[in-house]
Amino acid sequence: MRAAFACLLFLTTLMLSGCDTRSAPEWLGGSVRAPRDTGKLIVLTVRGPNTIHDAPGGYVPESDATLSGYEHDLADLFAKEIGVKAKFEVLPSHAKLIEALDKGRGHLAAAGLAMSDELRARFAFGPSYKSIQYQLIYRAGDPRPRTLNDAVGKKIAVIADTPAHDILRDLTGSYPGIVIDVLPHESDADAMLARVDGGESDFALADALGFAVARRVHPNLAAAFNVGREMKVAWAFSLAADETLQEEANLFFDKMKRNGTLARLMDRYYGHTGRIQAIDSEAIIQKTQSVLPKLRAYFHEAQELTGIEWRLIAAIGYQESHWDSLATSPTGVRGIMMLTEDTADRLKIKNRLDARESIIGGAKYLATLRDTVPARIPEPDRTWLALAAYNQGYGHLEDARILTQRLKLNADAWLDVRKAYPLLQVADHYESLKFGYARGDEAVGFVESVRNYYDILARLEKPYAPGFTLNEE
Repeated sequence: MRAAFACLLFLTTLMLSGCDTRSAPEWLGGSVRAPRDTGKLIVLTVRGPNTIHDAPGGYVPESDATLSGYEHDLADLFAKEIGVKAKFEVLPSHAKLIEALDKGRGHLAAAGLAMSDELRARFAFGPSYKSIQYQLIYRAGDPRPRTLNDAVGKKIAVIADTPAHDILRDLTGSYPGIVIDVLPHESDADAMLARVDGGESDFALADALGFAVARRVHPNLAAAFNVGREMKVAWAFSLAADETLQEEANLFFDKMKRNGTLARLMDRYYGHTGRIQAIDSEAIIQKTQSVLPKLRAYFHEAQELTGIEWRLIAAIGYQESHWDSLATSPTGVRGIMMLTEDTADRLKIKNRLDARESIIGGAKYLATLRDTVPARIPEPDRTWLALAAYNQGYGHLEDARILTQRLKLNADAWLDVRKAYPLLQVADHYESLKFGYARGDEAVGFVESVRNYYDILARLEKPYAPGFTLNEE
């Protein structure tokens, strides 16, 4: 089936591959060669708004990093499924992406592409793997618009030739007073939302899923209401690609849905975004400017000593104490990383209220827990499970994984283990386990909060390369 190629879902949190993205003779004169002839699947994509390391528990130098994202991971898994290597060609804009696909410079475009009724004969689409719904975004301190009539005479920001742009152009017939504030093709979601944040535009049109990610660094913005119909997202295939590749993609997505991989990827990139409030985002953003500069060198040092990415360590410290070196709880845990006295003794920490000692101690403790998690478990699940153990202890993690198995779920996947954790509070379950009762819902909340804070820090703070001075920016 030849389907229409619409526009780019520009807010997709697509991260890039560390693969070679240089031009190569896999395509010649618009005739792309089959992946099995070259050993490479050429994937066309665009640069997403975020860049986060694939393994949050470990640092990879920026030049060698394997970067990730929902679309990237799907395309990479597909390449492995058909026995080739994914090669990502990064285009600077949606318009360039369409042009490259039209010329047959790649086998497929994986960039959160929304299907529409336009240009139906231009490209072929694979099966839909998620949906998008656009929303009107406004400044939360302003009166909330109720309908598009409230936007008449106001500026609505969109990026040129995206689905949002198409939606607004269609709506101008019914709402002729709407002013479309069109950003250049090369603009990203952060630039668009920043215009609303700064008052240069009154509103923006953003997809709900992408905004759930972006709002964590734009806490002053909120969604008012849905605009337009829900749209399906799929890969678009070059007409130069053979139909066998499309058939293989159909089988691949069917398999990914059946074995739960699609659900796990959605959870990995979007599942935790609903667990953070605007006030939480505002607080950590403010403290990255007022408190973090005094502690950054210690987090860098902790990364050098443990190999754990410093922004993850900082996210734990923020969740535990809001980076308060004198924090003390009624249960006796103390310091930035809120270590127990027993843990501090094992780690030879003399003063838990010393910022440097606490940060390094907390990082070493997490490293020990992560090393204890079975080696077969890949990242990021390995780190998420270790974080749960950081909060409630490794014994309770093992109990939760046993319960996960009893539920006939995957005890190696955080998505499934987090479903079992709250059962550690139910007598019918914890009485049959070695370590007994635990506040399992707190462990889940801890992990999801750390994930959110890590994502925020990954967008606001630079990675740290060991070997530089500790104050290197």
